[in-house]
Amino acid sequence: MDRRSLLAGLLSAPAANAIPDYGNATRYHGRAEKERLMRCGPVTSRADGQIIENLDVDAPLGNGVSILHRQVTVRNCRICHAGGHGVNALNAPELVLQDLEIDNVGAPSSGVGPSTRCNNIYLYSCPNATITRVKASRGSSNIYAVNSEGIRMTLLELHDARGPFPRGQNVQLHRSPNSILEDFSAENGPTSWTEDNVSVFRSDRCLIRRGLVCYNNSPTGDGVMIEGSFDCVVEDVDAVQQGNGAFAAVPQGDAGSGGCTFLRCRTSQTYNAARDGRTAPSSNGLSIYVRVSPGAPRHTITACRYDALANPKNLIWDLRAVNHGWTFRREAFVPREPIRLAFDW
Repeated sequence: MDRRSLLAGLLSAPAANAIPDYGNATRYHGRAEKERLMRCGPVTSRADGQIIENLDVDAPLGNGVSILHRQVTVRNCRICHAGGHGVNALNAPELVLQDLEIDNVGAPSSGVGPSTRCNNIYLYSCPNATITRVKASRGSSNIYAVNSEGIRMTLLELHDARGPFPRGQNVQLHRSPNSILEDFSAENGPTSWTEDNVSVFRSDRCLIRRGLVCYNNSPTGDGVMIEGSFDCVVEDVDAVQQGNGAFAAVPQGDAGSGGCTFLRCRTSQTYNAARDGRTAPSSNGLSIYVRVSPGAPRHTITACRYDALANPKNLIWDLRAVNHGWTFRREAFVPREPIRLAFDW
């Protein structure tokens, strides 16, 4: 499998019937009391510790909210952007993003986006950021973090990643070790232009847990891709409607890989043919793709399950990279419920 370089990325909601019905979604509410949002244009932080809140941001050009200071909080806002990032944070440690709805309204109705510079949230050098209760749709990436160690992301509802190549992630961690992504759903559909749904790129010791990754139409993308990273953990994540692979942990260029764990991960309803105008998966319907660097510890696959695979004979590549006693067995299951955030506007 030929992995593409992601360095180009440094330059920087599907239709209702696009996602399978998994039953009642898990709903989370934002503020308990309704507050009217104030309409405004693009906003830029002015001081350390500033609180930006209760805004309805319309940014037809440029970035919606720009953060250039430490310990800034952006909360209870709706952000529509078309020619830049929704939230663009540069050198902003300890940033807090909370109770936000962000949409790239500049995306076409279907298919690849016009620019890699239309992420819904773009963080560069923002260590120890917190992102919670955020709904994001149609971004180049919905969340893209670079050089931002120790990010904590929880309660995320992510939709319809648009790229273009090499973007397409609902979440990408790039050189952002020791980060956590938990309690999330990353849902694409026929209108999307995907790569990996969740990408951990050269980011050691990251934890991805309690999540749903749904739908992929990329010939080279995976549900959860750990690339050039060591000692990451993926647990209790369901990857459905994937083609090229549900889970992966592999070296990338001169960056090695080893010691990653996949615990209670599940995949189902995969495909192995051309989809949405894109070519067939390059892996022939592989489910788990693993390789280790020379001398590195093997990966661990424990209590993992699969069902309804397009190619049930192509389960794991390469078993030499997996610790003995691995478990990846067929078992019918109902996928995790997607996150549904309810805001008061």
